[in-house]
Amino acid sequence: MTPRRSNWYAQIAVAVLIVVLVVLCGFLVRQYRIAVRQGIVSSERIRFAEFASHHPLGAADAGLIEPWMTFDYVSVSFKVPALYLMTALGISSSTAGYPNLTLGRYARTIATSSDGFTQAVRGAVESYLVPKGR
Repeated sequence: MTPRRSNWYAQIAVAVLIVVLVVLCGFLVRQYRIAVRQGIVSSERIRFAEFASHHPLGAADAGLIEPWMTFDYVSVSFKVPALYLMTALGISSSTAGYPNLTLGRYARTIATSSDGFTQAVRGAVESYLVPKGR
């Protein structure tokens, strides 16, 4: 193989790699837009994570709980045991994906309103965090 022919193959390989990279970038942008439209990615989540990392959350903050959060996320953010949430909300131990299941998805599986179920989770968290006897 001559150096000129070898250089030509290298140029073709680089061109193919560039085309593949452009296609993959287009796919990534498309998937990101779908995720934003479905609410999987949002600035709200980032703001909440920043807030929770710098501010201890208490019963007064339970109103911040949203349907996109997982039970585990609520448990860790509010320092409420996942087992307590399971018991307080009547969630079966055989529930697939618990505690890494979003509140909204769980509400859909039990055929109830996402907002209503999220309100129930807020109430359970408040009950756990409010000192007994108050």
